[in-house]
Amino acid sequence: MFKKIALTTLFTSALLMAESGVGININEEDVEIEGTLDSRNLAALQTSSTIYEGDFSFLNVNSDRQLVGAGVGATNALEGVEGVELTFGAKFIWAEVGDEDFTSLPLMAKIRYTFPPLMFNIPPVALEAKALYAPNALSFGDSERYSEYRVSADIEMIENVKIYAGYRNIHAEYKNESQKLFDNSFYGGLKVTY
Repeated sequence: MFKKIALTTLFTSALLMAESGVGININEEDVEIEGTLDSRNLAALQTSSTIYEGDFSFLNVNSDRQLVGAGVGATNALEGVEGVELTFGAKFIWAEVGDEDFTSLPLMAKIRYTFPPLMFNIPPVALEAKALYAPNALSFGDSERYSEYRVSADIEMIENVKIYAGYRNIHAEYKNESQKLFDNSFYGGLKVTY
C-alpha cells in the first residue's frame, strides 16, 4: 500500500513540476527522487520578491525503509548578502520502517549560497544546508520526534542540468522502536531544472 501511494504521489508531482525541477540521488544502498515547484515559473503566484516553493521527495533505504515528504516554503534573498537565499517552511513526512508507520510535520529552514560568476567561464557553483525538526507536538501516532539535516554542493555543468553531492542524516523516533537513525549517508545525484 505504501509503495503504491508513494509512486502515485511521485508521478503526480513529476507532472506538476514540469516547470521547475526533478532530481535523483543515489549511493550504494539508497535512492531518492526529489522535485521542486517554485513560483518563479507560475506568474499568478509571483506578486512579490518572495518565492513560494513546493518540495516533494521519496527516499528508499535498503528496500526496507521508505520516506515520502511533501512541503511548502517561502524563499527570499538575504538583505545585504549577495547570492544568499533563505527558505522557511514545513514538510509533511510519512515514513515506513518494517511494519511501523511514522508521520510528522517538521519545520524547515534552508540556506543556499550561489557563488558569484567566476573567471575563466567556470560553471555556476552553489552550497546548500537544510534542517528539519519536529518535536513530539508535531509528530503523530506512535511517532515521537523527527530531525533531518543535509549539506550539499552543486555545479551546473550544462545549462539547466546540475550534478551534486551531499550528506544527509535523518532520525525518526518511535515510541516502541529502539532504532532512531533512519538514514546516515553520502550521496551523489543529477538534477534537471526547467
